[in-house]
Amino acid sequence: MLLATLFVSLLALFAGQASAVSWYFLRYYPASGQKFTSFSGEMTIPKLPKAGVYYLWPGLQPADNSGVYQNVLDGRSGTWWIGSGWCCSNPSLPWGSGFNTYAGEKVTFNNRIEGSSWVSTLTRQSTGESVTNTFALTSKSFNQALFAIEL
Repeated sequence: MLLATLFVSLLALFAGQASAVSWYFLRYYPASGQKFTSFSGEMTIPKLPKAGVYYLWPGLQPADNSGVYQNVLDGRSGTWWIGSGWCCSNPSLPWGSGFNTYAGEKVTFNNRIEGSSWVSTLTRQSTGESVTNTFALTSKSFNQALFAIEL
């Protein structure tokens, strides 16, 4: 939760610099030899300045850096949309479902191993609306948590 709060704070700090930089991220590693088996937090949805390439996401990256398992807040349509997926090395693995969300709302993300899959649940706090998706990623050894802002 602390990392998610730090992420949102950094977003507020960098929002005025959108034209100068295209990528910001924080990376967190667990203790040597350890891996993540769950990853959760809460995002406060920022104001969307205008439709454009804005991606804000927490995610997990494996030791081989073969892609990112992420919960993406996407602003391309002019309205925020949030959904979960695997990017970018296996385009045959589909993105999960998601929903539109708006400035000031809080959305929780909960990613965890259940049996032979990683499961992502996104929940809009104000209404309880949620989506849950399953991804065949248990072969990945996630040893990096990322918080990214792509502008």
